[in-house]
Amino acid sequence: MNTAKSKNLLNGALVCLLAASAQAGVLTSPAYAAAPAKDSAPSAAPATQIDAKSNQIMKGVGTFYKDMKGFTQTMSTEMKISAADKQTAMTSVFKVSFGRPNKFYLKLESGKMGGQMVCDGKTAYLYTPVLNKYMSMPAPENLSQIFDTIDYQIVGGGFSSMSLIESMCTPDPYKQIMADVLKVEHIGVEKVGDNDCDHMRFTQKDFTWDMWVRQGKEPWIQKVTADMSKILANKPGAPEGVTAVLTCSYTDSQANVEPTAQLLTFAKPEGAQEVKSFLEDKSAQPESVHPLVNKPAPSFDLETVDGAKFNLAEQKGKVVVLDFWATWCGPCTMALPIITEVTSSLKDKDVVFLAVNIQETPAQIKEFLDKKNLKVSVGLDSEGKVAEMYQVRGIPQTVIVGKDGNVAEVHIGFSPDLKESFTKELNDILKK
Repeated sequence: MNTAKSKNLLNGALVCLLAASAQAGVLTSPAYAAAPAKDSAPSAAPATQIDAKSNQIMKGVGTFYKDMKGFTQTMSTEMKISAADKQTAMTSVFKVSFGRPNKFYLKLESGKMGGQMVCDGKTAYLYTPVLNKYMSMPAPENLSQIFDTIDYQIVGGGFSSMSLIESMCTPDPYKQIMADVLKVEHIGVEKVGDNDCDHMRFTQKDFTWDMWVRQGKEPWIQKVTADMSKILANKPGAPEGVTAVLTCSYTDSQANVEPTAQLLTFAKPEGAQEVKSFLEDKSAQPESVHPLVNKPAPSFDLETVDGAKFNLAEQKGKVVVLDFWATWCGPCTMALPIITEVTSSLKDKDVVFLAVNIQETPAQIKEFLDKKNLKVSVGLDSEGKVAEMYQVRGIPQTVIVGKDGNVAEVHIGFSPDLKESFTKELNDILKK
């Protein structure tokens, strides 16, 4: 991978992780002021140290992908983040299909990070469900012109450079993967799923990453991992002692299967706003309406951290506030005390509050509540199923359910005027 490009995209990916996953409303922060530079001619660098076996494998990988008319596969990404005694994992699953030279389909099937890209060879579309916005542009002959942007990083889950998807789709996959790699070591042969794979370690100036390649006539890239702890630790807002490890896995891979006409037909999502870039100043754009607004709130039952039960259907006739959060999310921890205070002040007006914690243990949550001296009902969304029902793509996400059981408002992120704006909004809803 070209060091300058991959470092820019990796930095963008990590900002995307911190900002989009924690407070999706801050995609216009200074970290996103400009897209990374386009790929340029390789800079002068020392010759790559690569053992004979690794060189043979990588040459085979490059030829395999280069000679294919296209491919289809499932890509799964998992980012494991740890800080102190807190751990969390963010996963995304994408359907991917590619046809040379510039037909491409990627869509987030499950998870919280990512979106959709469709390129039919004439027009390319990018869509982010977090913002419910989409972009369109003439299709470039080389898809790297799109892959090399932060806009694509947002819909691609933030990690396309490390997943090597873009390398697989370039005219010269071997050159793209190996650019600025200083050293390649063959670690051994290991099982990935049911397949015997060659495990190799790649060293670049700024980080080290690993790749597993399937043995046999079809040398598919089966898995890629990268430890991004050092880079993440330098990001503003990152917790002390944070570690982050990315794993990208590929399954259901089929060679010479190009995207179908159906996949390459982009349908504008309901209520989606077209923009020139996802990085545009939000203050200059009308706020898009969340797809759940004015629709029945998805029903659920959750156990609470104190051992009680919360049933949404039983709350009909009251105004219910749901705040999706996690203890590791900085904006969440700023918003939660404010939402707790406001909802408590309106408790006698039939306002009910449930803080829905995503995939953390009761011990982690109780420790946090004790430290913050917070008394709040916390629902345990241990598997993230309720978050999926409420289309949570970034946290904090605050949902207000009206007395009629319909979703009245959905807000993502933290704002400095939260107390005033949230109080007014709740009072306005109570008057209806």
